[in-house]
Amino acid sequence: MWWGLKCAGRLTAFVGVALIGTAVAQTDPGDHGAHHPGQPAAPAPPASATPSMPAPQASAGCGGMMGCMVGPGRPFYATLLDMPALTAEARRVIEAEAERRTGWGSQAIASGQARLHHALAANDATAMQQAAAGLREGLLQLESGTAALRAIEAGTPPRQLALTWFRDQLSLPSLAELAPTAVDGGPWGLSWYHLTSMAFLVAFLAGTLLIQHTRMRRVNALVQRLSVPVAEAAPGPVPISGGPPSPAPPATGSAALPVPRVAAAPAAVASAAPSPAAAIAAARRPWSGALRVVAIFRETPTVKTFRLVEPGGGDIPFTFMPGQFLTVSAELDGKTTRRSYTIASSPTRRSHVEVTVKREEQGLISRHLHDRVAVGDAVQVSAPSGVFTFMGEEASIVLIAGGVGITPMMSVARYLTDRSYPCEVFFLYGARSPDEFVFREELEYLQKRHANLHVAATMSRAEGTAWMGATGPISKEFIARSVPEIARRRVHLCGPPPMMEAVKAALAELGVPKDQVKTEAFGPARGVAPGTQAPLPMPAPAPLPGPAPTPAAEALPRVATAEVRFTRSGKTGALAPDQTVLEAAEVIGVEIDYSCRVGICGACRVPLLKGAVAMEVEEGLPPEEKARGVILACQAKSVGDLEVEA
Repeated sequence: MWWGLKCAGRLTAFVGVALIGTAVAQTDPGDHGAHHPGQPAAPAPPASATPSMPAPQASAGCGGMMGCMVGPGRPFYATLLDMPALTAEARRVIEAEAERRTGWGSQAIASGQARLHHALAANDATAMQQAAAGLREGLLQLESGTAALRAIEAGTPPRQLALTWFRDQLSLPSLAELAPTAVDGGPWGLSWYHLTSMAFLVAFLAGTLLIQHTRMRRVNALVQRLSVPVAEAAPGPVPISGGPPSPAPPATGSAALPVPRVAAAPAAVASAAPSPAAAIAAARRPWSGALRVVAIFRETPTVKTFRLVEPGGGDIPFTFMPGQFLTVSAELDGKTTRRSYTIASSPTRRSHVEVTVKREEQGLISRHLHDRVAVGDAVQVSAPSGVFTFMGEEASIVLIAGGVGITPMMSVARYLTDRSYPCEVFFLYGARSPDEFVFREELEYLQKRHANLHVAATMSRAEGTAWMGATGPISKEFIARSVPEIARRRVHLCGPPPMMEAVKAALAELGVPKDQVKTEAFGPARGVAPGTQAPLPMPAPAPLPGPAPTPAAEALPRVATAEVRFTRSGKTGALAPDQTVLEAAEVIGVEIDYSCRVGICGACRVPLLKGAVAMEVEEGLPPEEKARGVILACQAKSVGDLEVEA
């Protein structure tokens, strides 16, 4: 190893000495003497070598191919660089210097030859080296002089002459010797390679800008075509009364939600949710198919949450807004039964969708889900539907829920907290007992994490429990105590119909405008169960003379007083005053699509061609469609004959 290092060191030293020797050999001795005036320059040639030429003067110490001129320390090539053109004065100066150099070079060569001859005779190596240096100096002077004379004859500018000397000294090829490449010769002094590269980059940039411009135009056209007024981006949140409202301090027995120490479960990772305009546009495209149950959570003794995912993995195949619902269908007893359930999860959680279902003794689908569906099963779903939505377009929101009506409110609350909604959110909830408080732990967790979320709950029955909050129904006093300045806020209300009627009356007394209250009713679907017939009895015979009938005898079954004709199917059926068009269609086997059966989803919209109807709920019917004669089959009732396109 040491031997290798020594060899490498010796080789490096040898190369260095060789390079130094080459540099010294190429160095103009006269130029070297110019930097060391105290040392003798090359030996002066004998006067007998060229008697016609004057002996070299002190300025010859700046020798070399382009040595000093006009004073010591001033190289000849520097003087040439100062001459912009070959004027008569410049020609005279260059000719004089060239003749001086050729004459001095001739003398130096002659003197060197004589000295070399004597050194060879005397076998003196040092003298031989000195003689060779003199010959080399004389040759350099002679070459520089003759080169200057040739350049003058060719009319070469002084600067070009100096540059040529530099190239010769550095052994660089001249421009004429450089073979032209295939990309040279372009316009404006640029090579074709540079021009081609620049053209490609410009074309790429122009194409990218064109694609982006086209995409933006398509997006704007799509938003303008599909968006509704709520789709417009809401302005920045504005304080309601000159500053952010602060929640009312809890009083004795107040509505403040007690927050015991609970383990805060980590929230699910939220993915990027679509913008409000994109979500509304996507929610108008319903999807139907199978989803797989991956988890079932028991919220209360009678309420379960079912988490559904795409069977093949990835995000769920539809986009929904907080507050919308999906429809679950199943084959029960050989008939297809449908039931709608509000989505409880947030649209920001794209990997799954959750529905929270209360088991109803008369609910076919709810009992099917609770009793038969297990993890891993497939569920047929149609989604999304509904207009009971909120995506942060107002400066504040009040969510009031009762019982299992909390599900759309939880979707809104989860969405707003996931999106860091900066305004105040008031969440009021009423349940029968603390054991039936759905999502209690999660609401406590969210309230601790988000200062703008204010949760207040009241229990109808709390005796014998550890509940320390408010008791009783959601009353006017409870609302006023929990939400300051409620008359200036938007209110969403969902729960059983009796509870909603009472709350709407309380809100009216508190000065909340009717158009600021959005509602959605919860409970079993009204009317007959889907897929079953609603038989219409024959008219009762005329009463016989006799005593007045008893009240029990007066409770006669409903009697058909009109007919409804379905033009597309060509069928006609009887219609009782308290019977909906959807029920009449199911009796005679006319297919009309439906979902919620309570007038909210709008799936049963059909055109009314003749007659007049009354509808109790019209939330699922846009005003413009109602003006065109469209009705909700699950709500439309009439005492006269009808003609419907179905």
